[in-house]
Amino acid sequence: MLLTVVGLPIGNIEDLSLRAIKKLQETQFIVCEDTRMFGNLWSKLLNNGVVSDKFSGKLKFVNDFNEHRVLPRLLEEMDGLEEAVLVSDAGMPLISDPGFKLVHEGLARGWEINVIPGPTAESASLAVSGLPTDKYLFLGFLPKKGGKRGEMLKNIKSMNEQMKFSVVIYESPVRLEKIFTEMIEIFGGEVRICLCLDLTKVSEKILRGSLQEILDTIRIKKIKGEATIILSI
Repeated sequence: MLLTVVGLPIGNIEDLSLRAIKKLQETQFIVCEDTRMFGNLWSKLLNNGVVSDKFSGKLKFVNDFNEHRVLPRLLEEMDGLEEAVLVSDAGMPLISDPGFKLVHEGLARGWEINVIPGPTAESASLAVSGLPTDKYLFLGFLPKKGGKRGEMLKNIKSMNEQMKFSVVIYESPVRLEKIFTEMIEIFGGEVRICLCLDLTKVSEKILRGSLQEILDTIRIKKIKGEATIILSI
């Protein structure tokens, strides 16, 4: 069984690669994070004339909430296939998105795994940040509990004293003010930061400055959209 991990756009449908389009059109079995989100993507492709027909294959969905329940049966079903595709709602599957357990268990069953890479907010944010990109630490989403989050940030500060690197973090816009306040207590307000919101979408915003400056800005302006934080400690 060949499982192809396919990267999807993070916001702009025109970022979908020709190779990814071809694979999605050819496949008859797609594992996605949310069937409604995949349906929306396919509708956009139809409306833009990228594909000519409705998706006729089988759609299965696996996410953090149903994985423990559906994965065993899904693995058995996929064992009988020649090939399948794995996508997430946006960006690359497995990168702060579901898919790891499916890939891990598939490899244990002898599946072949390949990839059609696509955009990620991680790399896109680094590219526009204006901050060092030669070495970076990707943390994904920080712990929700303040104590664990603070401990992680302190460990990052200690690590950064030994080897300088930028830090990439995904975060919900509703927690930005709280987290930036915590970061200032640990790193200081002069640390340089780039805050990227809704990259590649019409609503895209990119804010650059010190931690304190960005915190002051988001206290005044209402912040919406998926947030990626780049820190240069």
